[in-house]
Amino acid sequence: MARRFISTATAKFHPSPTTGARDFVLIYGDEVDTTGNEQNGRSEVVYRTRTGWVPSNQLGTVHPAELYFIDVGQGDAAFIVTPQGRTILVDGGRGDEAFQFLVWKYRLDLPAPSPVDVDLLVLTHTDEDHIGGLARIISHPLIRVGRIVHSGIARFSAGHFDTELGRTAGTGANTVLLTRYDGMQDLNRTQLTPTLQAWFDAVSAEPSLTCHAVDSTTAPLSIGDPDVTIHVLGPRLASHPQGPAYPWLGSPAKTVNGHSVVLRVDIGAVRVLLPGDLNESGAEYLMEAAAFTTSVGAHVLKAPHHGSHDFHRPFLAAVRPQVSVVSSGESPDYGHPRASFLAATGHASRSPEPLLFSTELVAQFTPDPDTTPIGTPEAIDPANAALLTNARQRFKKKLNGLINVRTDGSRIFAARRVNAAFQFETYGPSPAAP
Repeated sequence: MARRFISTATAKFHPSPTTGARDFVLIYGDEVDTTGNEQNGRSEVVYRTRTGWVPSNQLGTVHPAELYFIDVGQGDAAFIVTPQGRTILVDGGRGDEAFQFLVWKYRLDLPAPSPVDVDLLVLTHTDEDHIGGLARIISHPLIRVGRIVHSGIARFSAGHFDTELGRTAGTGANTVLLTRYDGMQDLNRTQLTPTLQAWFDAVSAEPSLTCHAVDSTTAPLSIGDPDVTIHVLGPRLASHPQGPAYPWLGSPAKTVNGHSVVLRVDIGAVRVLLPGDLNESGAEYLMEAAAFTTSVGAHVLKAPHHGSHDFHRPFLAAVRPQVSVVSSGESPDYGHPRASFLAATGHASRSPEPLLFSTELVAQFTPDPDTTPIGTPEAIDPANAALLTNARQRFKKKLNGLINVRTDGSRIFAARRVNAAFQFETYGPSPAAP
């Protein structure tokens, strides 16, 4: 079979080479395998184990980059597949949704599935709704994580340091956070919070897994795809007599958010900005560096901090997003996304027709009657097909909240699933605006 990709915004998947009926709709960049059979201008293809027919003139050989903004409820998780098939996972939500997504996308529930490679895993910061779902992914025998980068800020249980983030120095506006870790060897497990202990255990159990802190001085990251470059724009460390430090931003919560890992992923001429939970004070500090202000512009923006009120308007003006995605949930209800953020993002766009998606606003809140636990990371193994099937079925209930963005490096397509007859709400192709 020959691998092909949908080359138009949408393509109908027909049950036969002649009928006008369709089973469902495919979107730009969806991957199919052709059987070599062609009739009536249609090619027989296999898509996710299903055989059908699509118009031959809507199949191409170019694999565009795939960006998935996963509906994890209140939290963040984004997954990128590059044109060469390399993969990047940025955060993992609070629960199992990111794991369920990987089971669904790669059909890990099928007999004898091939392992999935996550070439780069990015932990932007240690909030529960970003790190909570990562231990399962790292530990699962069918998911192979190659490298981890993180902000360098951990969380500690009470009594070990003067703050839950570690040791500080200075007073008032001159206060800085000095505690920074690189690899697991820099942490004492017994001092960590339970969530960080789970992270510690998962990473430590994988001896071949590299784990390092990054900051704005880190060289561009490579994942083996010549069409993709990953720039680390934050966090920005401050000089201090006792070593590199993070400016204290008023509280542990604001400090850990404001010093999130900020990545700009360049795919051809299209730039994607992933700023974690960057807040107003963190963005203000980053923008004190002229290099940041001139390099933060992007066509696709994962909204910082779930579209909260704690944002920096000059930051949005510097990004000038063409497509923005807010990842938020209804429980716990923090009021995200805020109306002021949505308005400011649209106002800051480089395009006269900006696109603004929200995983929460497009999700279908269908009750899930299945309360069967998916199990601990150790309980899920390649032989436990029932639990993997359960994970895939659960994710299918969240498909409406999944935001799809695809690009060939010059054009941008966006789509989200709906339950109406057309099955997808699609936009594009839109040229990457200057």
